[in-house]
Amino acid sequence: MLEIVNNLRKDYVFEQYTRIVVNFKDYEKTSRKQMIESIYKIYDDYENILDICTTRELKFLEKVLNKKIEENILSNEQCRWEINNLHDKFLLQFDHTNNGVFIPDEIKDKVKEAIKNVDWTITKNKDEINEVLIGYCKVQGSVLLKAFLSFVTNISDMDEEFFYYHIYNNKLFRYYVYLFTEDISGIGEDIEVGIYQDYFYLKEELDMARKKQGIAGSFPINIEQYKTIFYNDFDINNKKIKRLLNEVNKIPILKYLGVDLIKEYALLNMDRNQLKEKISSFYSLRDHDLTEFFNILDEAMDEMPSGALNGFTPNQAKEINLESKKLKIQKEKSYVKQQNACLDKKDAKLFYKIYLALLDYTNQLYKIKKNLKIHKQQDINPLEIMDIVEKFWENKEEVITEFCLANPYKFNDEEINLTNDFKKGIRGVYILAKYEKEYTAFLNEDKAYMVKGINCNIDNLISYKKLPIALITTILPFKNVLVYDSLISEFNIQMGNEFEKMALNEYSKLMKYYHL
Repeated sequence: MLEIVNNLRKDYVFEQYTRIVVNFKDYEKTSRKQMIESIYKIYDDYENILDICTTRELKFLEKVLNKKIEENILSNEQCRWEINNLHDKFLLQFDHTNNGVFIPDEIKDKVKEAIKNVDWTITKNKDEINEVLIGYCKVQGSVLLKAFLSFVTNISDMDEEFFYYHIYNNKLFRYYVYLFTEDISGIGEDIEVGIYQDYFYLKEELDMARKKQGIAGSFPINIEQYKTIFYNDFDINNKKIKRLLNEVNKIPILKYLGVDLIKEYALLNMDRNQLKEKISSFYSLRDHDLTEFFNILDEAMDEMPSGALNGFTPNQAKEINLESKKLKIQKEKSYVKQQNACLDKKDAKLFYKIYLALLDYTNQLYKIKKNLKIHKQQDINPLEIMDIVEKFWENKEEVITEFCLANPYKFNDEEINLTNDFKKGIRGVYILAKYEKEYTAFLNEDKAYMVKGINCNIDNLISYKKLPIALITTILPFKNVLVYDSLISEFNIQMGNEFEKMALNEYSKLMKYYHL
């Protein structure tokens, strides 16, 4: 292998090298020979060979070792997947003279050792995991690791810690999925992300396409579909997709150049007219009537899950968008503008007098931000005091007890009693589900809290068109009604039609709470 490596393109060797070797060197700082040597150093531990191969690949290597492969094996389409993947991992090389394959001498003994010690049950169990994980990543293109782990945990009997360990340590998963962190607007900094390696060059386009086209909601989980896509790139069990692939295989230029184009356009859900123009421009197809082929192409691609659509197919997206329009019309018809859904001006002023005093006292007590005055201040930037707000609600009992004993701002008895009621405040994640004429419905677990705004009706702050929406706030009693603490942190997450229907259904069934 080391003798022929210089005949290989350096960029091709480098791509495989970065997938297999964790602490790889920069492109300009290493040679092809050094990259292969680093890969084979990994394979010095035969466990790594077992870890980076599927059962199908190991079975094929076993046949090669035992010289049980048929003649002209390179022409056998049934072995194409194993041959191509083992070649990319430098565990197999082509013998073009005899139309065959061989295991490079440098690693032959290690491959023998791996096959001798393989536990086929363990390998098959890993396959069961990887086929689904990698197939799902292939469909989505890229995934937020936290959401990804939550997804796979929900469809299995394994816990999140198990999957977290697997995706960071299993070499087969890491070969296909690149893990990194990035800052994502509206979500946070150093967010863990996984991207299917073959689509890394499309990352920016995928991010943009997802922002424009991304659909919220849940779709039926099809484990077999992910497994099929892992091995075949497409769901070959779908009749329309299978028909397209059969047509593609009849035309050599499409078989070798068209498939990657179709995958890319499906991933990004791009304008297919551009795809058709590219296919029509192939020189060998200039005299072909492609009308029927393009009809077959459209029908198949409508059934292909798209990363830009968050895993939905274009056909599913059409159904969801139609449902969204219906829900929007229903929402318009049922919306009633809020009236008297907030405190009067006198009570609102009193609420802020108490709350800002408590936050000011918290800031002084815990020395959070020196020289920041909150009590009796106007136009305070909510972002500037959010850490103080969190500290207060985490320690509300202690802070309020000390505050009432010290009474630093000379509150009267009524104000002290109202301050004590802040201890009943419940901070958490709520679903703002519906606007009623005099109240706003906040859902939390099995309760619907009917809440008043402070200075204004809440529908003046958050449009009814955005409902239902998940947010973080605090609900507390104030003068015989429930209010929120006037500070809301919205989750920048699309919830989808099913979530909207579920929230409204829950609201209709839950008991309404007007007091704590």
